Amino acid sequence: MLTLLSESCDNAPNSCRLALTHCNSLFRPGEQVRFTGSGIAVGDDKWIETSSCQRWIMPTWSLTAGHFNAIPWRHWGEMLHQHLGHEDTLFLYAGDNPFYREMARELQQRRQILKKALTRKKDIADAVARFIGLGIGLTPSSDDYLVGLGIILFISGHPLEKYQEDFLAALQRAGNNTTLISKVTLEAAFHQRYRESITRLVKNIITEPNNFLTQSITDIKKIGSSSGCDMLYGMADACTLSYQSGGNYVNQNSC
Repeated sequence: MLTLLSESCDNAPNSCRLALTHCNSLFRPGEQVRFTGSGIAVGDDKWIETSSCQRWIMPTWSLTAGHFNAIPWRHWGEMLHQHLGHEDTLFLYAGDNPFYREMARELQQRRQILKKALTRKKDIADAVARFIGLGIGLTPSSDDYLVGLGIILFISGHPLEKYQEDFLAALQRAGNNTTLISKVTLEAAFHQRYRESITRLVKNIITEPNNFLTQSITDIKKIGSSSGCDMLYGMADACTLSYQSGGNYVNQNSC
């Protein structure tokens, strides 16, 4: 799948940014799309030239044991949570809609089950599978949360990276419970592929762990209606789990 983005959006894998501020009126549902070596033909009257485009290469990260221990994971988890308010995400829905209230309850309950599974290091695939697809929208809130969780936990060299296969197995089992685009996004995130605004925050955590840049948080919060915030909740919980898994200042009895 390839996503067409406006020029104001940040780079992302499998995406093509168009030098057009508004293109809603250019494309029509049902138009045939044809891919060639030099561009993309849309319908009978549109051509997107790609032969001279620059490809965005997403940076890759890795952690040594010493580097992992030098990151103040607990502090990062707390700081990320502090930047998420009650109206930012369906995880903390407090309105009058009974459907949303029940969904928020289920999200919180299954979120705790998943965190407990990762802490106890058992039944992880089952907990992930039960979490997939819970919520509304193009990418349900639970999936966005899992994206954020995987972004941190599956950095090369992370102690919990070994559970990547459990997450992928859960997605294989329960992927049809969510939307196609959300399934694709989850698989990409589990393989450490995500958009540029998120890479800036990950870089901040890894290379400048004691320098908390709020702009990186703000940029991610702008993703979708609540997707970015739900991703940040996943990243915050992943930072806390990192602390519990051996990060610096860890309480040796916490595991």
